[in-house]
Amino acid sequence: MSIERILVVEDDPQVARLIALVLQRNGYESHVVADGQSALESTREQRPSMIFADLTTKGMGGEALCNAIKSHPETSDIPYIVVSGDRDIAEKARQCGADDYMVKPFEFDDLVRLVRKYARAES
Repeated sequence: MSIERILVVEDDPQVARLIALVLQRNGYESHVVADGQSALESTREQRPSMIFADLTTKGMGGEALCNAIKSHPETSDIPYIVVSGDRDIAEKARQCGADDYMVKPFEFDDLVRLVRKYARAES
């Protein structure tokens, strides 16, 4: 399976636009939502190839979203990357079952490297 559509869960419009732009420039399609509940619905309906999600989103937070996606058999295999400026990000990512994490602020290369890492893992 190749990485075709990436779900970006980010409530900061500028950061969301930036991530979407970097993904697009590297040949990936993305779908951006601003809150956890929309992300959960989108994940169930569209089955993204990968998810980048901020820990702090409106409504359902990133950890709850991660738990919900990773505990559901239909979505548990989707690579889930936690994105946050939180200094405990590694621990929080591990606790909710995320596949990886990316610290904010991040370099564009880090974003692309993570996508490629999971694209290779899937193929």
